[in-house]
Amino acid sequence: MMNLTVSNDDAIKQWMLFIDGKSKDVMEMPAAKNKDIGNAFDVLKIISNDKKARMAYEAREAELMDQRTRIKSAFTKGEETGIKKGRDEGKAEIILALLARGMGVEEVASIAGMDIIGVIEIQKGFSTKG
Repeated sequence: MMNLTVSNDDAIKQWMLFIDGKSKDVMEMPAAKNKDIGNAFDVLKIISNDKKARMAYEAREAELMDQRTRIKSAFTKGEETGIKKGRDEGKAEIILALLARGMGVEEVASIAGMDIIGVIEIQKGFSTKG
């Protein structure tokens, strides 16, 4: 247990003492002095005594954690897709610029690290859009 001198004005120390409390008696002291800690202590007592409420709380926390994981995963996937798309578009622009300067398809394919068919598809895709 922490050895803290707790004054009525020091809410942080009161919260630390409450959170670190190893027994009900230790937790009651700051709860009696601080209205917010008292409210938290009341909720803790209700949840501790009510198995159904505790299970509902744990299920809600698990759902929130799953939701955060799904959002993070979707964000990462979207970011990776965007990066790949940007690289592909940049590569296509360079290929088109090289072809526009009269470089041959085989040479452009070699420089781009692609097969000839891929370069021709980029060239056709540009000519159908333009």
